[in-house]
Amino acid sequence: MFSVVIPYYNKSKYILRCIDSVWQQTYKNFEIILVNDGATDDGIDLVLTKYGNTVTVINQPNSGVSTARNTGIKASKYSFIAFLDADDCWHSRYLETVNSIVSKQEKLTIIGAHYSRTSDFLANEPDTIDYFKFGNYFKLAIKNTYFTASSTCIARNFFEKNSGFNPNLKTGEDSDVWFRAVQNGNGAFYIKNTLSFYSDEDENQTTKTTVAIKNSLVGNINSIYKNDISNNENRDFDRFISLYVYFNLYSYYYDKQYYSEAKAVLKQNQFYFFGLHLMYYLPFRIGHTIVNSKKLNRYLRLYLKFVIKYFYS
Repeated sequence: MFSVVIPYYNKSKYILRCIDSVWQQTYKNFEIILVNDGATDDGIDLVLTKYGNTVTVINQPNSGVSTARNTGIKASKYSFIAFLDADDCWHSRYLETVNSIVSKQEKLTIIGAHYSRTSDFLANEPDTIDYFKFGNYFKLAIKNTYFTASSTCIARNFFEKNSGFNPNLKTGEDSDVWFRAVQNGNGAFYIKNTLSFYSDEDENQTTKTTVAIKNSLVGNINSIYKNDISNNENRDFDRFISLYVYFNLYSYYYDKQYYSEAKAVLKQNQFYFFGLHLMYYLPFRIGHTIVNSKKLNRYLRLYLKFVIKYFYS
């Protein structure tokens, strides 16, 4: 039923915890595909020593997490792909809960679950399953994109008809897939129960590094979805794309290295929101100061969230 795809690069401190959480699942119809993305530590040796051939290990030169996930998808044999990062883990009833919903729905492309940054919930039994089907995801996604790389399952047939993770994107590559899976239109669901632990223990996480705008989703989102925006009857999707740009572009906009590119991206927006555009009217020196101040940057994000929540959602 589930092909569990785990991209791996130098996470030896966490990988056994991750795979243990899969083997401890109450639902047992799954396979584990661990894609070794050119790791240089001893994590793969630890896995092979403990699990042997019960875990499928695929080795590839270091090519990035997107290519690793695509490799795992290509090697999968079950009808749903369950993504899990090597430093995260699941509650023992994660797959059981997802399966109980999948089995009830005739059409389902993507299903996510609530996650926590603390692991206390792992020892508790989840309450009665609480989930819902998105009616208009992109209206809600303005406040919360819901899906994460370790708490999302996608129907395998989606990847048979659509491209997988974009190797050119170094940030936002997972969101790109979630958005396209929802746009597929065959059903998007969300489980409110906390079933996944998202770890931020690793100080070397790539999400903490600066990515060039050409390799970010925000820098490409208008061009990636250009045809969808032109042909889409759901204006909430178009509005969401513009709001996504407003909320995520400013750090590039006030960086001399990326200013010109960021300005071009902003011009591609289909919607103009005055309350959000105010941020982009600031003199460059002031905007640069705000972006590079941890405290001021936090206030700016709070302002953007407030404006979106009360004026544009």
